[in-house]
Amino acid sequence: MTVSARSMVKRGIQHAVQAGLCALVGVFALGMAPLSAWADETTTDARPSSAGPVTQGVCEALGFLQGRIDSRGQEVLDEQALEHARRSDSVAEQLRLQAMNSKGQQYGAAAEAEAERARQAQLEAEAAAAEAASQIGQSSTVNETTPAAPTPRTNTIYFHGEYIPFVQGNPADMTAPKSRVASTWIGEGDVNDGQNTYFIGHNPGVFSSVMNLQLGDEIVVWDATGASRSYFVFDALVLPNASNYFAYESRLSPTGESITLQTCVADNQNVRCVMAR
Repeated sequence: MTVSARSMVKRGIQHAVQAGLCALVGVFALGMAPLSAWADETTTDARPSSAGPVTQGVCEALGFLQGRIDSRGQEVLDEQALEHARRSDSVAEQLRLQAMNSKGQQYGAAAEAEAERARQAQLEAEAAAAEAASQIGQSSTVNETTPAAPTPRTNTIYFHGEYIPFVQGNPADMTAPKSRVASTWIGEGDVNDGQNTYFIGHNPGVFSSVMNLQLGDEIVVWDATGASRSYFVFDALVLPNASNYFAYESRLSPTGESITLQTCVADNQNVRCVMAR
């Protein structure tokens, strides 16, 4: 039986009890009240209020009491409904928390699996890097024990980290080649002929680094046959561009196996000559 049905039955019983009480009060009034009051109680006059004052007062008191009972009963019903709603909310909250915990556990398991996959990938990457490093180390060891053959060179001058090719020229040349090469002016660049070879080149250009050569610097020359020789700077000077070469020949072209490198100074009015043997 629902709460609403139980309430209707309860109110019907209460109204029946009230009616019975009113009837009993009427009987009691019949034995105790004066005849005039009984006449008032039993009159058949069709007036709006046919009950005696005693009976009417008792019934009104019972009606007021019944109203209080009904009001309190409704409060109880409301409290029961509120408690039922609270219990329903509590059950729903517990179900929601259980569902969240279940999802959280599933998410935690998935996250742990993903972290484990990442750790495995990291370990594999580290192993691959170690293997690659080991192979590189083995390759380096092989290279150290069996160095690669040097690249063959011919007609090349090397100093200060630069390789400068040169071509054959002659004393009739008035200037160095305009391409990015130097040239011989006197001699052929043979590193084993026991003579001086005079090289010329432009600055700015392929011979710009001649301006930085100092006493003791090394200059390596490869001749047309691929033979090479190291020369070391022992003298340097700057002189006017229009100077008579033969006036300085003994200094500019030393005897024996030697080389001379000449280039223009930045003002283009002077030249710098460096001698090495």
